[in-house]
Amino acid sequence: MTDRETLEGIINKLYEARAVNNIDALMSHTGPGFSFCLVGSGKLAPMAQRVCEPAAVDTAMRGLVADWDMSQIKTTRLYVDGDTVFAHRAGLIRYRGGREIHTEYLDRFTFKDGKIIDLTEFVDTLMVAETVGLVQ
Repeated sequence: MTDRETLEGIINKLYEARAVNNIDALMSHTGPGFSFCLVGSGKLAPMAQRVCEPAAVDTAMRGLVADWDMSQIKTTRLYVDGDTVFAHRAGLIRYRGGREIHTEYLDRFTFKDGKIIDLTEFVDTLMVAETVGLVQ
């Protein structure tokens, strides 16, 4: 098990990379078999499905970085339980085209050998669906 200080440092570096859209730095913190999921109903498909295959993960991460400006989001609290870290984040996000929304969300990171092997995001799915034009 990786110590708390190391896990928090990795999460902080990951979010620093995300804020400046550095996909390579962001992905450097992930380990073999990394998976990603935005939790949501089937109405948000293909956004709300777990991706595990490296090409699918790359496509999903590049799409998120291209579409969502997260530079104004801040971590309000990190919770560490063994090799699991929960990050509560809040702030202003900007969707491509300039639409700005104030939101909060929770990320759950699972670590193995000091690398992130899973990231599951819990977001306001109605806000995401409205913002991307899936619902009115």
